[in-house]
Amino acid sequence: MNSPTGATQIAFGIGQVDALARVLVGSPSLYSAQMRRSLALRTLARAWAQYRDDRAITLGRTLVGAECSAERDAFLVLLERALPPRENALPEGIRLVRAVAIAPMASEAAETAAIVAASSDDLEAVFAALDRTGSEHGALPDDPLERLLHLVEQFRYSRGDERDPLSATARTPCWAINLAATARGDAFGLSESPLPFPGLVRRRLFRADRHADEQRDDAARFLREALHAAARDIVEVSRAAEIFARTFANQRSNSRLSLAWMLLFGLGGMTAAQLARALPATKAGAGKLLRQLEAQRLVQGQGPFAPFICTVRFPPALSDWRYQADR
Repeated sequence: MNSPTGATQIAFGIGQVDALARVLVGSPSLYSAQMRRSLALRTLARAWAQYRDDRAITLGRTLVGAECSAERDAFLVLLERALPPRENALPEGIRLVRAVAIAPMASEAAETAAIVAASSDDLEAVFAALDRTGSEHGALPDDPLERLLHLVEQFRYSRGDERDPLSATARTPCWAINLAATARGDAFGLSESPLPFPGLVRRRLFRADRHADEQRDDAARFLREALHAAARDIVEVSRAAEIFARTFANQRSNSRLSLAWMLLFGLGGMTAAQLARALPATKAGAGKLLRQLEAQRLVQGQGPFAPFICTVRFPPALSDWRYQADR
């Protein structure tokens, strides 16, 4: 059962994320445009991983890879529709992903349109539920955990008497709730601004054969994990910029090496051709930048046509500003 300590942890997580957003991300001197772009890409990669899990997509682990182009483009279109009008960072990240990723074939484009058409009603229903306020019928509570539990209850299709309880969760709009949380964390009572919180719910929450206390404990844990992941992303992008500044202390002001590093850190890995499209630059020029990063063990090449992978790993504690690199 959710305890007062659990509620305190949720409140602390909300305060921590809002403080980081105001003090760190909100300061142009502390959080550069490159860092904001990297944070947006990191958020998109994490949201795509959750979307794949929610919709049982087994391929396409890399956001800018060649696999699952139709599903990935549908994910990007649906997320764009969910974003508030004045959101700037994520739309820019989406445009960059589209520029970097391999263009889909005509058949894949048609499949994307079909996925979007079949999914739009679920996404609109989730936002309709979130936008009900005050004394309106079906309005959600203000408390973030209660709001999440009521939202899950509204979209649970399982009755608890199915022969296979898991089968009833396959049709639930878990993916839509997570996209909504990515686009508008403020609608879930998790932030003052629309910060992204991918992974707020999991499909197991939509099973009706589970005990209410078990549901509440899981929902509280997922909520805390989403808050922690958002805070971690903000801080780790800042750490990545610090690592680069220490490693390449004598870089010229017009060098694009810093931009290349922050793009690669945001996505986790890129080929020379993909980096060339992102900068833009020639493939040879992008390859030279990647080899400079590899020489300092910030990235690692995996072959002539494989992506260069970010090797920097951070300890879990937000207060620990050291970094670890795979060496």
